[in-house]
Amino acid sequence: MKALITGASGFVGGHLAKHLFSSGDEVLALDPSVDISDESALFEAMAAFASERVDVIYHLAALAHVGDSFGSSVKVFGVNVIGTLNLLESSRKMSPEAKIIVVSSSEVYGRVDPRYLPVDEDAPLAPLSPYAASKAAAEHVALQAFRAYGQRVIIARPFNHIGPGQSDSYVVSAIARRVVMAKMNGSRSIVAGNLQSKRDFTDVRDVVDAYRKMAEFGVPGVVYNVCSGKAETIADLAEKLITLAGADVKFVSDPGLRRDVEVTDIAGDSTRCRSELNWRPQIPIETSLRDVLAWWSARLTAY
Repeated sequence: MKALITGASGFVGGHLAKHLFSSGDEVLALDPSVDISDESALFEAMAAFASERVDVIYHLAALAHVGDSFGSSVKVFGVNVIGTLNLLESSRKMSPEAKIIVVSSSEVYGRVDPRYLPVDEDAPLAPLSPYAASKAAAEHVALQAFRAYGQRVIIARPFNHIGPGQSDSYVVSAIARRVVMAKMNGSRSIVAGNLQSKRDFTDVRDVVDAYRKMAEFGVPGVVYNVCSGKAETIADLAEKLITLAGADVKFVSDPGLRRDVEVTDIAGDSTRCRSELNWRPQIPIETSLRDVLAWWSARLTAY
């Protein structure tokens, strides 16, 4: 397949490009300097791919930090919603036959009653943050393009994903960095936020495999949860990181690291992904955590 990625320079985009290359795909990337919320800039950039006969567009470009979105909601909506609209309109002119994998987020579900966990794709959307609301709106924009114009849009709803190269603005990578630093510096304590939250984590390398399987086997107009199907507390993952690192540290609660508004308990039902795409996570959580620790150890040792 010939693929075009938006957001290829990001954490997930980099892993996706690597996975596509290893699968034998030809990979193109939208220049990361292009502001996708700028209609003319995006149309001009997309015009360069008009002759490429792209088979699939993976739309990953977004402002993706939940906490930061509360202070920059207008910008978040501009990139995540208007940017998605611009991409759909430009691809309708440049690559009308291409499948378009629009990457959303499990954050669109909001707080789900524990009785209905793990949550499936038919659950109502109840976003809590501006980021989540922007992703829910982007989904509607994408599905409208499918219904009105026949664009071959597929919605991916990934739950939390982890892996080497992730920013420490995300909880598992942040804790891993602190564990590595504590071991290097001889510290005996690490600050942490809400360790009791329960999240559904999948390795990013499994997540991008799901995206490619959507391109191959996914049905346009359909939403797919990408998740493990089980939740673990941040505390349990933190203890695993300490054990894997061989560190002797304890956690100290820092209220400043807690969000006033957040989804604390979530797990997803990936039955649709498993049955329709023949996808399931392959990488054990311990392997993911070990790889994150190794990445941070190499990065911090280099400085």
